[in-house]
This record gives sequence, C-alpha cells and structure tokens, in this order.
Amino acid sequence: MTYKTKNVFLVFLLLIMLLIASCSTQPSTPSTNPQGTPYPPVPAIDKAQIRQGRQIYEATCAVCHGANAEGAPNWMTPDAQGNQLAPPHDDNGHTWHHSDRVLYEMIRDGMRDPLRPDSPFRMPAFGNRLSDAEIRAVIAYFKSLWSPEHRQYQWEQTVDDFLPTPTPPP
Repeated sequence: MTYKTKNVFLVFLLLIMLLIASCSTQPSTPSTNPQGTPYPPVPAIDKAQIRQGRQIYEATCAVCHGANAEGAPNWMTPDAQGNQLAPPHDDNGHTWHHSDRVLYEMIRDGMRDPLRPDSPFRMPAFGNRLSDAEIRAVIAYFKSLWSPEHRQYQWEQTVDDFLPTPTPPP
C-alpha cells in the first residue's frame, strides 16, 4: 500500500467509526444543577389547566400582551417615560427565564420598574381578581407556548428557586 492510499484508507476508517459512534443509542445525560444533582423531569402540563389559563389570559392579559401572547407592538422599544412595553409570553419574550414563584408573584402583586422602586406599576396586580388556581392556570398557559428547551430551562429555574410559592388555604 502506498503512503497516499494508506492515509485515504485511515481517513475513511475514521469516518466510518465516527458514523457508527454517532448512531449509538446511549441515554442522554440528564441536566444537573451546579452541585451535580440531576434535575427531575419537566412535568407535563394539564390540558384542562392550559385551556382555563388561556381563557383567563384572553379576558385579563391579552389587552396588553396581545391576543396570542405576542406582546405589545414594538415591545422592546421603551415608551416616552422609558418603560418597556408589555413583553410576549411565548418563546420570543423572556417569561420563560423566570421561576414559577417569580411569575406567580408578578401576576399576583404586579410589577414596577425594578430600577425605580417608587415608579408607577408597569403591570397591575391581579391578586385581588384572580385566585391562586387561576394564576397557576395562566402560568400553565404560558408554558404551553414555549419550546422544549425553554420549558427545560424554566423548570430548572423553578427547581433552583428555594422560596416556595405561598398557597392560601382553601
């Protein structure tokens, strides 16, 4: 075998080995927290809860966040007072960056500009209009709008958030 033929053969053999290795059915490595503990699987979302959440969203949130959770037009451009407009709740926004507790508290308590604590509410509080179960249904609806990767990320944020969301007694 010539030197050139030998090299071509070795490259061909290497490519075959890589192809075989990439086709193996090894289980995927579960994602882990910084301490190395595997995260539990992302829980399924109840379809009835999603339907309820969408109905509540349409009646309560869509006026600002859009009929399909797409956010206000030009939502990334601040208004005249420097406030961001209502963001989308689908994959294009940042809702999926927050844990369930943070989302729950934003809906329940409203939201001010975090850099200006005395500013007016940018989002009104709905805790006096929506029950605990209704707020959770709206969050379930949001989750139904996210890609599997964003659901996984948001689930990890929720698991890592050690402060429990208070649930009032029935």
